[in-house]
Amino acid sequence: MTRSLPRLMIAMEFPSLLGGEQSLLAVARALRSRFEFLFAVPPGGALEEQLIRDRFRLVPFSWRDDQGKRKSDEELLAAWHSLLATEKPDLLHANSLTLARFFARHRDQFPIPITGHLRDQMRISKKAVEDLQHLDGLISVSDATRDYYVQQGIAPQQIQRIYNGIELDSHVVRTDLRSELGLNQQVKLAAQIGQVCLRKGQDLLISSWLKLLPDFPEWHLVVIGERYSGKQESRDYFTGLVKELENGSEDPRVHFLGYRTDVRELLPQIDLLIHPARQEPFGRVLLEAAAAGQAIVATSVGGTEEMLEGERSVKLVPPDHKELLIEACRDLMADATLRNKLGQAAQGRIADLFLLGRSAEEHHAFWSSLLCPRSDP
Repeated sequence: MTRSLPRLMIAMEFPSLLGGEQSLLAVARALRSRFEFLFAVPPGGALEEQLIRDRFRLVPFSWRDDQGKRKSDEELLAAWHSLLATEKPDLLHANSLTLARFFARHRDQFPIPITGHLRDQMRISKKAVEDLQHLDGLISVSDATRDYYVQQGIAPQQIQRIYNGIELDSHVVRTDLRSELGLNQQVKLAAQIGQVCLRKGQDLLISSWLKLLPDFPEWHLVVIGERYSGKQESRDYFTGLVKELENGSEDPRVHFLGYRTDVRELLPQIDLLIHPARQEPFGRVLLEAAAAGQAIVATSVGGTEEMLEGERSVKLVPPDHKELLIEACRDLMADATLRNKLGQAAQGRIADLFLLGRSAEEHHAFWSSLLCPRSDP
């Protein structure tokens, strides 16, 4: 019996629903009439819940044991052999570099095409570079990310750049953010959105915000995101943010909202997105904010300059440059006309270059080129 659609199995590393997972899910929704998607997902998280809501097939698959320790390659291989024998996918895609490296190490044990996603910029060993060349292809989320790995030794022809895409559809606003925070409707809101970690630069933002406070009494800052790492350095990082606020002002006007599932509903309610990341391959929150027509201050790192043009659709500053970050924020916080101009330009650029339809078509072409017709026994 010949299948009507090729079956793609997507391996997910974490149960969380962050930018990388959201971007892959968006592509899967757009392509579900052309591929049959099956997701191997660690159970018990927001990702599993979203897959159920989207009515995708999923199988629980944990890369770690009950104590949180990563399983051995031997254990994982046995589980994957069983899973593939049962589900018989036509192609396997690893949605992170770590998983791509696992499958690449054991490429000779899998009889189907295997691809991987490069969503982060991480130093890798010469052995990892050699292993990754055995995959049938890699997708990078930006030219900057592709170049980063080419410089480490991966062959350029091994990597295809496919930008993440987004839709410009409007979202029904169910939550009045200002009312939720007990603020009046005249208050202006700046926001930082992303995982709470050194890479995202919340420390730079907080120290800059304390300098801006005296001149902008009508502004509040919301920090949306969660600390996922359990390492002591990550716990200390968050504790340091809170202490700096407590020591820096009696009323810092900063609200930590934690992880939110309604970010795209909240974005139209903010007045400025501040994104001081030290590394950003191709930030989904920047896509979402630009699609919502919001003014953005961001750092000139990774793929951000590919997404948005400095001074035309975004205020760009070098990473870890506090004074320039303060200056850029000051310019936009003081000028509603400039905020509106940058937001409209950002939205137009997304509409021209980064819509989901284009990204989905490029993913379809990439995966389809690796598939061979096959029949079930």
